[in-house]
Amino acid sequence: MAQSLVDFYEDSEIFVTGGSGVVGKALIEKLLRSCNVRRIYVLLRPRRELSAEQRLLKLRQATIFHVLHRQKPHELDKLVAVPGDVSLPGLGIAAAMVERMAQVSLVYHCAATVRFDEPLRVALQLNVGGTLEALRFAETLSQLRVFVHVSTFYSNPYLKRVEPRFYSSPMDWRLCLRMIDEIPDDGMLNALTRKLIVGFPNTYTFTKNLAESLVNDYRSRLPLIVYRPSIVLFAVDDPSPGFSPSLMGAMGLFALVGAGILKTVYLGKDTRLDITPQDMGIKSMLSYTKKGHEQYQRGPPRELPVYMSSSCTHVPHTFTQIAEQMDTLELWKGAAFEKNLMVPGCHYTDNRWVYQFLVVTKQILPALLIDLLLRLFGQRPQLMGVVRKAYQTLEVMQPFMFNNYDSPGVTHKDEISKENEGTEFHLSAFNDPDINGLVIRASGQMLHSIRTHLLREDPRTLQRSQRILTVKTIIYQGLRLFLLYKLLRWLWLSFLGSHF
Repeated sequence: MAQSLVDFYEDSEIFVTGGSGVVGKALIEKLLRSCNVRRIYVLLRPRRELSAEQRLLKLRQATIFHVLHRQKPHELDKLVAVPGDVSLPGLGIAAAMVERMAQVSLVYHCAATVRFDEPLRVALQLNVGGTLEALRFAETLSQLRVFVHVSTFYSNPYLKRVEPRFYSSPMDWRLCLRMIDEIPDDGMLNALTRKLIVGFPNTYTFTKNLAESLVNDYRSRLPLIVYRPSIVLFAVDDPSPGFSPSLMGAMGLFALVGAGILKTVYLGKDTRLDITPQDMGIKSMLSYTKKGHEQYQRGPPRELPVYMSSSCTHVPHTFTQIAEQMDTLELWKGAAFEKNLMVPGCHYTDNRWVYQFLVVTKQILPALLIDLLLRLFGQRPQLMGVVRKAYQTLEVMQPFMFNNYDSPGVTHKDEISKENEGTEFHLSAFNDPDINGLVIRASGQMLHSIRTHLLREDPRTLQRSQRILTVKTIIYQGLRLFLLYKLLRWLWLSFLGSHF
């Protein structure tokens, strides 16, 4: 009989890098809530005058643990802070801690910079150099069963169809790491960046591609697997329906639309939103970990085991279709934010001129006006900075806003779904007969989670926020009618004046 995931993780000691990130926190939460692990070591870099222990205390208060706090609060005591830094030799881990971690059998390397516009030096140091140091550390673990490298579905963006296999990198990772040592001038390195990353839209995808090449070179020395999720968004139902993990990236953009600040997005009409729901991605990764271990038990594989999570085979919707349904069904009103500036809603266009016009008229001008009012009342202006940041974020995301990437979807989807059926690791959402209803339902739950868990708004204020939004909508529609009347009247008077 096949070993269950609960049995596989029973009494395990696990090491997680990037534990304060979206994927890392979700992984820790699921391991603590659904598996009886012995201990989880979390690499934490002391920063902003906070020690690793203080950062761990802060991590334990993260909203993703809201169910765990209620059901199994004692499980959080299994977390151990490991002071260190992925950019340092040996991850900067002290010898005494290395000795304490001798029984670690599973390593999840989630640490990475996910900024698309990160300077090349920083991206190489963290995404490639950090991976090298994590692999070197793993070589010291005599009980190691599997090292999981968390990559990205977009690590090979020059391909239109991506398969769950390793693709050779266009550059040598050793050369790139040597280059950042031999070229100390950041200006020169930044000037070379565009020539070095030909075929890649940004330093993020380039360095994640190099990191995969590095992992592949270690495949005969360590039991390794690569996991490539697409865009990690809200959870379907675990730890709670629609749970939204962070205001970074796409989730932040949804929040800005709900707040009435982001009013237009430039993207292709046929562009799919390729997502990996947070909970489905973590459950899949836990299954792939066990599969990788079983594969290496049979002997070192000829090729690096690569697993992917992509929604292109089971969620056919384009981003625009989902967004339009959210508007039509008034999901924004259903989860009306207290922190709401204008009426929620967004115009999606593939016309650059229309986009720029709407950015100026519906985002920049209102932001300038409100910031001016704040200054007049002695307050610090804030809105223009938010608008500028949203615009810059969308600009660096452009390569993904006009391209669809094909793939076989979720690796071994049917197999891992069957294996975990009826357990806490079930993947039933993959086989939902009403995928459209699931997407819309999860989108509504996502907005409520953004309101509660990210914006920290009291659920008891929802009805009041909905009433305020209704009044704003009436005023907004009235203003539009008034402006239309003024325009038509001006045109009519101009017409009369030219003919009489």
